[in-house]
Amino acid sequence: MHDTTANIYKNTPLALLRPKWDQLLAEARSLSSAGQHAIAIIIAAAAGEWATELVLERLMDAVKDHSKSVRDLIDMSERLLVTWSFEGDRVREAFHDLTGEHPDRQSWWGDWMWSRRQRHDIAHRGVLTANATVANKCIDVAALHIAYLTEVVKKRAP
Repeated sequence: MHDTTANIYKNTPLALLRPKWDQLLAEARSLSSAGQHAIAIIIAAAAGEWATELVLERLMDAVKDHSKSVRDLIDMSERLLVTWSFEGDRVREAFHDLTGEHPDRQSWWGDWMWSRRQRHDIAHRGVLTANATVANKCIDVAALHIAYLTEVVKKRAP
């Protein structure tokens, strides 16, 4: 399978972290190939959450005058354990205020939301019925999500 994130980080501020995201996605693919589909889905989702957190923090550092949604997210993250996912309206709104971008309008959004439901079913309900097709789709959409984040931060916080 072609790695959709190959070389996307080259010459970007995220270049130092690329191997870790690629390693997580590669590990997810390896686990799926070994029949460990549920954990592969969790690992791919974690890679996306980590990328989202890093990009939002980078964008918050680059923008000095924060909107209310960004201040609320910063305040919440200082007090609570925050899942840095676009599923949350606060995260998505802060991201939009920082970038003008709408991740929910991207072509991968529907598949990404589906992959998040797969992750939640595994992590919170103990559903272990995932197969290779489901795992690979989740990993592929995580790679698209990370590629999108990389492109946005490249434009907004070089």
